[in-house]
Amino acid sequence: MKEYLRVIVEAAKAEESSVMATIIHVEGSAYLKEGTTMLFLENDTTVGFISPGCLEEDLRFHVKEVLALGSSRSVVYDLSAQDDFTWGQGMGCNGKLYILLEYMDEELKGNLRKVQLYLQHGIDVLHVKKLTSDFSVVASAYIAKTGQLFGQMDQDISNNPDWNLPTGTNLSHLIYSQVYSPQNKLIIFGAGADARPLANFAAEMGIAVTVCDWRESLCNKTYFPTAEQCVLGFPHEIFQKISIRRNDFVVLMTHHFKRDQEILAYIKEQRPGYFGILGSQERTKRMFQQNQIPSWVSAPVGLPIGAVGPGEIAISIVAEIIAVMRQGER
Repeated sequence: MKEYLRVIVEAAKAEESSVMATIIHVEGSAYLKEGTTMLFLENDTTVGFISPGCLEEDLRFHVKEVLALGSSRSVVYDLSAQDDFTWGQGMGCNGKLYILLEYMDEELKGNLRKVQLYLQHGIDVLHVKKLTSDFSVVASAYIAKTGQLFGQMDQDISNNPDWNLPTGTNLSHLIYSQVYSPQNKLIIFGAGADARPLANFAAEMGIAVTVCDWRESLCNKTYFPTAEQCVLGFPHEIFQKISIRRNDFVVLMTHHFKRDQEILAYIKEQRPGYFGILGSQERTKRMFQQNQIPSWVSAPVGLPIGAVGPGEIAISIVAEIIAVMRQGER
């Protein structure tokens, strides 16, 4: 799961007082970038992280102040200094981090619950905060891709939503923007033994995994305990049960040529953001019944790292998925 999704889920349902920390601006280099979010709960538990561990303890003191006052504030850390008496602590990160600490009141929790609902339906949500010169929040508005608006409306925000702005704060306009997207999904067609490490590695990276196969003896939670769901059926039955979105990742690895061709017929119409086929290029060309493999297809699937065996091949596939995923976030 994308880290901000996990934080949103936990923040929206937390019964005790909590504070959400978000990196809203970075000058120079930093371990984590704008949009990184962490949740601090009053019982001292946390969700996520905002640095490699160098800032969290100090942030706890500021969090306690926010909890006591019930209001939000910002903290700035300069990590560029090279001595041991500043926040650089000799790390040489050469970055300056602006971190917004927001008190999680009921209004904010309610807005996050609405964000969850949109994301569950596959709808992106643009979050825009209008800030003061000291980085306090003046307005915090949410705009669903379908056009619905909620939160603290501001005319400058609601009239000109810009979905193409990079995550972070425009200092000249003091506007912070971030797009929340649904959890990344990997749909694996084929439940053979080589699909198991792929499902496990992908789930460990926070990707929701769906495994599809017609063989009940293979496609089950016993063999795929980390999968979100196991879908049984022949290709025409499976596609009545699932939908493939433009930002989904799909890997075809049934080792059954006829079934692969049936699945491919559906995939051609859906055109997911990433589609990989296990097997040689010659086999894939025969599947497409042409001499060239389309540019939107990764075949053979995975990064060319010389992988041998199911585990290494699974790593190469997940690595390629991460590369595509990060490229899409830029």
